[in-house]
Amino acid sequence: MPNTPEPGLLQLLYLYFIPYWLFRDVSHGDQMLREQNYRYNREQRKYLPGYLLKWAILCTVLLASHQLARELTVLVPDWDHLFRIWTLFSGISFAVGVALMSNIMVAWSFLTFIP
Repeated sequence: MPNTPEPGLLQLLYLYFIPYWLFRDVSHGDQMLREQNYRYNREQRKYLPGYLLKWAILCTVLLASHQLARELTVLVPDWDHLFRIWTLFSGISFAVGVALMSNIMVAWSFLTFIP
């Protein structure tokens, strides 16, 4: 039995937060293979609301973190640069999270309502 390495932390986080590994490519192969992959993807759509909830919670935390960093920038002017970097990181992460949430919503809608 071959020894397979345990997945690292980054790979586990990827599997936990990014839903794209669940789906198959429907743009390659003959017509029957594409139909099979599309049916498989329609079965896998049931996991997308869970991923959407994870990202909604994470975006809420990031937005609260952004607001906290902005307030701390005013309260502690000596650490102004650190809090500005924190504000920048949390704001950009929030924007990426919202974009990913919209992508998940479109994928779920497409797989649910398009026959």
